[in-house]
Amino acid sequence: MKFLPFLQNKTMNLENWKNIAESVGALSTNGEECSSSIMANKAIEIILGENNLREAVHYYIEGKPGSELLRGVLWQLHPWSAMDECYTIFKTNPDIQFKRYAIELLRVVADQRVLPWIPEFLKHEDSQVQQWGVGVIDQLFFSSLCDEEEIAETLDIALQHENQFVREKAEEIKSMVESTIERNDIIDEHFNKKHNK
Repeated sequence: MKFLPFLQNKTMNLENWKNIAESVGALSTNGEECSSSIMANKAIEIILGENNLREAVHYYIEGKPGSELLRGVLWQLHPWSAMDECYTIFKTNPDIQFKRYAIELLRVVADQRVLPWIPEFLKHEDSQVQQWGVGVIDQLFFSSLCDEEEIAETLDIALQHENQFVREKAEEIKSMVESTIERNDIIDEHFNKKHNK
């Protein structure tokens, strides 16, 4: 296998794991350790470099070769730096197409930390930004990255939206939420019956 030049002769100083663990909150000052998938993703973000991940967002948005694979990697990691860069592009780039691409990428890179941004996407004058914005809610709930309570207020906004696509997508999400609640109620009822015998 031919390795890329930037990967050749690179070794990791394993002593850095102590610093990484401290920076993500996995190692306390008294030496107690813990971990979570969020901490692990943050550690990967530190190893890859936040600036590299921000640049990766631009690489994807510009549609350069390998950008679909890059999108998949960002989707796996959900790095905050990439989410923040998508939002920065939305806020500052004058090119409407770049704004659209940024929200489209955010749809799969996002976790629940982006929920406060979605009303801003829905209020934007561009219909495609609005559509990708409601798509963020859809993807977050579908991927179990948030629950019905976290999206309830924003979903209500989308259900009343002037954009027909946004309203229809919001109805689909509402149906998914209702099905999830119904399924959870059935599971809870079954569990309670089983343990109350």
